[in-house]
Amino acid sequence: MNNKRAKFVSAATVAVFATTSAVAAGATSAVTADAIGGGVASSDSSSTRDASKFKLADPDTVLTDEGDYITYGTSSAGTKCGGTKHGFKVPMLRHGSGDDVGIADCAVGDALPKKNIGGWADKSSGVWAPGVVKHKGTYLMYYTMSKKGSKQKCIGLARSTDANGPFKDGGSRPWACPASGRWVIDANPYVAGGQLYVAYRDDQVARGIESGVSVVGAGDNGWADKDFSSRRTAITSNDIAWDSAKNKGNNHIVENPSMFKVGKSWHLAYSANAWNSARYATGIAECGTKPIPRSRCTPMRNGVKRPYFGFKGKGGLGPWRGLPGNHTGPGGMDIFQAQNGSHRAVYHWFQRSDKTRYPVTGTFVRHNGGFAVK
Repeated sequence: MNNKRAKFVSAATVAVFATTSAVAAGATSAVTADAIGGGVASSDSSSTRDASKFKLADPDTVLTDEGDYITYGTSSAGTKCGGTKHGFKVPMLRHGSGDDVGIADCAVGDALPKKNIGGWADKSSGVWAPGVVKHKGTYLMYYTMSKKGSKQKCIGLARSTDANGPFKDGGSRPWACPASGRWVIDANPYVAGGQLYVAYRDDQVARGIESGVSVVGAGDNGWADKDFSSRRTAITSNDIAWDSAKNKGNNHIVENPSMFKVGKSWHLAYSANAWNSARYATGIAECGTKPIPRSRCTPMRNGVKRPYFGFKGKGGLGPWRGLPGNHTGPGGMDIFQAQNGSHRAVYHWFQRSDKTRYPVTGTFVRHNGGFAVK
């Protein structure tokens, strides 16, 4: 999400879990259901946790075909590896190798150059919360931008044969852009059973200042099912109370979704509350046994009243569990897999002194009947 978002903003948090099955290089940014079916181990001693100095919000991490990792994020200006300063539509941080994920302090380049953005978009606006997945040999990037001639936020689809890009959206129409003018943002793709799915914030499912999350099936070309016929609502801001707690702007935010599977059950990580505050946090909800929820997901650990992960301290919302470093405003969580099949988390936090967000990676594990980031 863009730092200057006036109406709604989102953040996501990350997680990593260990599993007994190994996955090949090229695993997706979201958890691949087939690779996790055996469940999640309690820890992964080979994983690393690190925080970046690069200004990057809404991170999304993929394992590349070369066995290292790329983290994409919202448009930002920062240091290009080599020491020069640049502005990036979609910054790419390249880092780690094998089972050592880590994070980088510089960007290797721009994954979606301005010239490659779809003709439907206002190219002067920033890109928000890109989500990337490898499916059928192609890397698909779902990205959010303002519709040309409008302030409406819509989702576009770009492609590349390489995780390093450049990605290109050669189309004249967005992937999703409701005729009503309501926003759709923060698309996060995932694969289960060889089928592609996309979770995204969908204001069409709510009214007024409320927001929600939808999940839809997609074809091998990345486009959603005809007329979004398989779409289901996973959660809305009406389903929780902490989305607007202590929020003077009175916006009801539920956004930055990431679907993941543990054992036979699917879960949803999502962000809520004001992105530029210590209150921004991450919820975890149980969503049943299907990759598209058959009914509303159920927030875990008293999740109607408080976030699952968040800042534990003055200004926070009393989350069920804290995160490493106890940073303020942790959100934009994305679940992905390391080369050995263990699960990791990437998320950003908000530094109040310079009003900037920075990415962090960690290991997502089963803990006391729930989850923790180590």
